[in-house]
Amino acid sequence: MSRSCWDVIGGADSVSRRLVLIPHRPIGKWLPGQRPAIQDWIASKLKQARKRNFAALDPNPKIDAFQKLVNNTPYLKTLANDMFTQSSKHYDPTGEPALKTFDEFIDVLSLIIQSAPPFFDKQDPPTAMGMIGFPINAVLDWPMGTVAGYEFWLLPEVNASFKGILDTWGSFLESPASQSGLEGWLSEDALHMLATVANTGEDGGPTFDEIFVCNPDDKYYGYKSWDNFFIREFKDGMRPIVCPDDAPPTPEYPDPTLVIANACESAPLQVAEGVKLHDQFWLKSQPYSLDRMLNSNPNTSKLVNGTVYQAFLSAKSYHRWHAPVSGKVVDIELVPGSYYSENYFEGLAGNPDDPDPAAPNYSQPYISAVATRGIIWIQADNPKIGLMAIVFIGMAEVSGCEFIVEKDAHITKGQQIGMFHFGGSSHCMIFQPGVKLLWKRPPPYDMDTENNSRVNSLLAVVGNLRYLGMVIIYLDRPVSGGIAEVMDVVEVTNVSLTRRGGVNH
Repeated sequence: MSRSCWDVIGGADSVSRRLVLIPHRPIGKWLPGQRPAIQDWIASKLKQARKRNFAALDPNPKIDAFQKLVNNTPYLKTLANDMFTQSSKHYDPTGEPALKTFDEFIDVLSLIIQSAPPFFDKQDPPTAMGMIGFPINAVLDWPMGTVAGYEFWLLPEVNASFKGILDTWGSFLESPASQSGLEGWLSEDALHMLATVANTGEDGGPTFDEIFVCNPDDKYYGYKSWDNFFIREFKDGMRPIVCPDDAPPTPEYPDPTLVIANACESAPLQVAEGVKLHDQFWLKSQPYSLDRMLNSNPNTSKLVNGTVYQAFLSAKSYHRWHAPVSGKVVDIELVPGSYYSENYFEGLAGNPDDPDPAAPNYSQPYISAVATRGIIWIQADNPKIGLMAIVFIGMAEVSGCEFIVEKDAHITKGQQIGMFHFGGSSHCMIFQPGVKLLWKRPPPYDMDTENNSRVNSLLAVVGNLRYLGMVIIYLDRPVSGGIAEVMDVVEVTNVSLTRRGGVNH
């Protein structure tokens, strides 16, 4: 018997945490910001699928198996059709729902997996409906957020069968046959956009071919497949490692081993402190639940009441992962999970008046507990950092997580440790309680204006209020400029400072 979504996500636990929240922002801008643009794109795909009859002319064994699983299981068939009925019944931005049934979804899916994701980033002409970076996710954008869709996409048997479809598509995207899909991504406009993102939002910096390893004389810039382009590498020197462990001490960084680097080229999402072993991650506030995030790893209890830093990867960003600290790899795990589950309160089911227009953009903390993910545990060389974990989260069809280091290996800060295949999603860095993190870009973050933090650049310094002879004066106003400016406020030793309000430091 199939379990309900409530059985899958677990029982109730008390909510107790301190969370620094940020405004919502689409995850990596993989989907257009306007719902009608998505609907228009879906309608065009359905028309194309009907005209060419992909499902009948070129049947895919994995799609066929998934369709049979659903249609031969009454409970699944009802949920599968209801999620399209429920989404079109209440919301129809273009006047007529593009997809009305599960079988129509199968027709479009059969078409999608035979090509690479296209690049669009213009609203004119109307056929260029924004960048549809997640084509399957675009089709399921609102259906997944219905009551039926919420339950359907949490079921293990559904995700296990759908994984075969994504694996088939992934094989295509890694093959030379996918090269033709790069033409849009390698257009002049796209290359300029990718370079601007790599230049952290600044125009007029180095060009794409100056930033990334490529061959601009080749039609496809030397990339052998669509995925090969997506996991492109920076040229040497483009992302220097902040304060390598063997660097000489400086007034700014007295102990280089306490400097933590960014593990991904990503924009900060939020910081949560005092995270719990078990929490109700499915609630609207989406608290982190460490046991679920870390798949009940025996080391999880060591991180209880610690700190989580989460950041997201843009569709146009670099998608490889680097070690934030030096240390020993204690464990590595690839966790299968859901592909199209979003927080109940962000979809049509729990938020009918204002659903997530590009689901599951607003569900990033939630998907840290349910999505496919890769987890690495690192015992830092410096005991003041100690044990930490990083969770690399695959969202929707971005589910390929690959580690290129092994358990028990020693890794060095800045060393490449793995990558997302077919883009990226989000990642969480989890630190033990007692590790005091002085952030270069302190929370909360303005997600409407936030640019990427460069991989290997400064994320935080581990310390406390008196950090190796430097005392931070906490002002009644925000201090801009990051950790260097804050730590340069005053340098004293053996001095007790009193903050307004009588708190001694």
